[in-house]
Amino acid sequence: MANRMTPPAEGQGKDVLLVLDKQQGKVSAVKGIDKEGNLQTVPPTRGGEFMQVDRNSDVLSNFISNFFRKFQDTSGLELFSVRASEVELHAKAIEDNHRNPTPEGNKRAEMLRVPKPDFHEFKQGYRFDPAKIDWKNLKKVGITADTLKNTRDFDRVMRGYKSRNTYTVSGTVGGFYLKPTDVKLSFYQAKDGTVVPKLHGVQQDEKLLQRPYNGHEFTKQEQGNLQGTGNLGGIARIKDPKSGEQIPVFVSRDRYTHELEYIRADKWKCPDTICNVQVSPEQKTAFEAGKAVKMENLQFSDGTKRSAYLQVSAVERGLEFLPRSAVQFLQQGQQPVEQQVAGLKDGKGVEFNGHVQPSAQGKSPDKVQPKDVTPAAESRTQVAVNSEGKTNEVTKQGKEPLKQGQDKPTAKQKEKQEKAQDKSLKADKPKKSKGMKM
Repeated sequence: MANRMTPPAEGQGKDVLLVLDKQQGKVSAVKGIDKEGNLQTVPPTRGGEFMQVDRNSDVLSNFISNFFRKFQDTSGLELFSVRASEVELHAKAIEDNHRNPTPEGNKRAEMLRVPKPDFHEFKQGYRFDPAKIDWKNLKKVGITADTLKNTRDFDRVMRGYKSRNTYTVSGTVGGFYLKPTDVKLSFYQAKDGTVVPKLHGVQQDEKLLQRPYNGHEFTKQEQGNLQGTGNLGGIARIKDPKSGEQIPVFVSRDRYTHELEYIRADKWKCPDTICNVQVSPEQKTAFEAGKAVKMENLQFSDGTKRSAYLQVSAVERGLEFLPRSAVQFLQQGQQPVEQQVAGLKDGKGVEFNGHVQPSAQGKSPDKVQPKDVTPAAESRTQVAVNSEGKTNEVTKQGKEPLKQGQDKPTAKQKEKQEKAQDKSLKADKPKKSKGMKM
């Protein structure tokens, strides 16, 4: 039995699919597809047993997709969608124009022709399969595959990057109403293998850079670099969220959403050439250290030669051309990012972490002395007490040196302090006089 829909009462909202066999020059109406997958057609006469569906229904779009998937070679067939009430009129017009084409007839046929769907082919280099994305749900918030293609973001997000453009989204998602807001889009693969969209809104947290990032605390200069250029300008060591090990990374800040992102510095490889210009060993070293580098006489696709600043960006997962605002920031004479060191010992022999002062920048880590270093925030109290002998209300009674990262006595140390203080008070208390003995 044919796989078709029961013809409903004729109305203006129903559509009929017409198929033109260009070899025979004949137009027929689509009835359905049989069990073997063969297309069934009938004469396009009013009231005939052809398939009628709502113009914007999923049934129509699914049938069209299946038709083109089944009949890959459609060079001999053309599909048209017309109103059910006008099926005979359009069928005759399409057939006549095929035999004797005219500009007016071609224009009318083009308006009725069903375009071949874009099946979002899985291209080489894609990280995600477009066929596994729930485009229907994504459309509910206002983003479609065509939207991404029109802004040239489709290939980019399929390769695993965040969209370069922003999109205004709104609608109901998962039972929650999303008010109109501008976001960037990316995808990630869930544990069950499904490809899930992720919307990146603007981070309004002004203190984001003042808090530790995976264990790394940004200096004032690093904060300025991230705000000024979008990139750290150096290498940071963070705690890997998965393994817990310390890893060297490039850190960048999305210039629109303000999100922080990182890529491993030990796994990034500098290219040998950029825009047909050889990268020198010195430039490679600078790139690998996270620095911005000015490249001269770069040859662009439009035939021009220009100079430009480039830098490793975690957002772009590689080198990026710095925008004008970032270049202006660099040209204002910003100092290089402070070098970080760990494992130095304070006056009591306790290890601490810190940042190398500008006057000692460039020294080999094994030659950096404690006097060359400004203690990191978590080590400031420790160094002040152990090396400089400074105290406050919390630490003034302590006899033992503070441990790494410690800023106040432990419970055990506090108990010893209180006992020592009581003993001292008793020793200082004057003895009671018993009077003169006669």
